[in-house]
Amino acid sequence: MSVLAILLMACTAWSQPDLSPGVGDVDSERARIDNTRQQRTAELDSEALACLSKFAVTDCQNKVSARRRQLLSDLKRQEASLNALERRQKGLEQLQRGEEKAADRAARQLELPTGPDRALQSDKKKAQDEKILNHQQQAKPAGSPPPAGKSTSVLDPKEVEANREAYAEKQKALEKRRKEREQRLLDKGAGSPPLPTKP
Repeated sequence: MSVLAILLMACTAWSQPDLSPGVGDVDSERARIDNTRQQRTAELDSEALACLSKFAVTDCQNKVSARRRQLLSDLKRQEASLNALERRQKGLEQLQRGEEKAADRAARQLELPTGPDRALQSDKKKAQDEKILNHQQQAKPAGSPPPAGKSTSVLDPKEVEANREAYAEKQKALEKRRKEREQRLLDKGAGSPPLPTKP
């Protein structure tokens, strides 16, 4: 029994991961864990089969199952520490990328003109806009008609009266058609009885 305990302690000590593997070491560490799991599981399976030939089968199988659980929990713990290390490395890489972007932004901000240079550029832009406006105004002849989309003149009173009369005639025609339709419906008859109302 003590030999078994010593063997178990040696296996767990041998399978302890190095807490600071590098980026490339993470994959090799995962491969080592998978290899260990396969090898030790195969060994435990053969021990469980050997238990069938002993007199105390259940006791032997219970011991093998306990060792299997301990082995699997150790391997899961090692994988969890690898996952945590990998997450930490990715987080650091992301922070580093963020810092690089911030440094790039700061460098670009330094390259942009500030203070008097910016004011000088805005003054130049205003002067250029004024020149363009002056050229456009000079290009237009004095008696040019306004654009077609915008009418600035007021309608002639005769036109207003004609528009009102045309509108009134359209309304009368519409009313006449409505009455004719109602009369046709009455002449045709009620047709089918009305739908029942809700109780």
